[in-house]
Amino acid sequence: MAKEYFSDLNYTLANEDTRIEFELLPEGVERVFSIAGSGARCLPLIAKNPKYLDVIDMSVSQLYLCELRLQAMKTLPYEEYLFLMGYRGALQGGDDGGDDREKIFKKLTLSSEASRYWMDRVQGWKPKGFILLGRWESHFQKLGYLFRDVLKCDFSKFFAAQTLQEQVEVYEREWPKVRWNSFIRLAASEYVFNKFLYKGHFSGKSEHKTEQRAPSQFIMEEFDRIFRTQLVRKNYFMQILFLGRIAYEEGLPLEAHQHIVEAVKKSKTEIRYLHGNLLEHLPRYPYNFVSLSDTISYLEQQDANQILQKLSQETPSGSQIVIRSFMRAPTEIDLQSWQELGDLNQWAQKKDGTGVYQFHIFKKT
Repeated sequence: MAKEYFSDLNYTLANEDTRIEFELLPEGVERVFSIAGSGARCLPLIAKNPKYLDVIDMSVSQLYLCELRLQAMKTLPYEEYLFLMGYRGALQGGDDGGDDREKIFKKLTLSSEASRYWMDRVQGWKPKGFILLGRWESHFQKLGYLFRDVLKCDFSKFFAAQTLQEQVEVYEREWPKVRWNSFIRLAASEYVFNKFLYKGHFSGKSEHKTEQRAPSQFIMEEFDRIFRTQLVRKNYFMQILFLGRIAYEEGLPLEAHQHIVEAVKKSKTEIRYLHGNLLEHLPRYPYNFVSLSDTISYLEQQDANQILQKLSQETPSGSQIVIRSFMRAPTEIDLQSWQELGDLNQWAQKKDGTGVYQFHIFKKT
């Protein structure tokens, strides 16, 4: 795998829609396996009360972020949790001179390694929290700044719409199509993705990709679909990209929904943090549900095509695996003992709020 790419704090929120896995995961299964990322995709799964959740990443920094997130959910009142993470800028009953994230952070019980990691970086997260610290989130905010302040595009009117019909009417009438298309051809070019976001490991490079469209064309078409079919004020990813922040709380991701946080508090799920390569850990237990994010895009094609066969031979019938891919999908995946669920792939594609992934959902026969 592309180890260099996964060696730092790349994500602090998520550019993946957690609702897909959450709605697919049955209540109370035995074992779940998930790529860690920021933790915002995998930790809400605890609300479904699996007995065990194994979370893996090649970056120990991402695992420290997962540990922080989970302990904040478990320990803090809901309002303090939102404030610590950065979803809110103040506590409703707090000090008008400014509330103290560091003081709230010290309520958490973390491993010594995670505690030291975050206290060494306190000046980075204390002012505004954690959710926009990652390299990806910083890049999205910079794009939003260029949209608004350089290209002089006012996107607030699209997010002010309170019905889909109203949004589509404004979109068709006022979307800055020429400026948007011209900019995205540059900002979402293969060169920019590869150099600035993927450290030379962009899966959509011309010699690797399976998606026929150029990255910029793919994004233009998918974003057009989202603005025509989803109320974007309910979409945190679109808010960050076009507004630079989550301005409307109805767009909060699943980890910030109060009923999810309260369910995580009550859950008895046992969580393990695994630092290493998923191909080494995946076969060790018979998992009932597996969420692989888009890591398959970074595997060698042979490993990608054999991913289902990497699972334990004891994997029970009915188990599911959810895979995302961006620009590069498996070409000849080995389906022995597995069935691809085409209807669910289409459902996930339409529901997903990011607009950048293809879905590959499989069930053990």
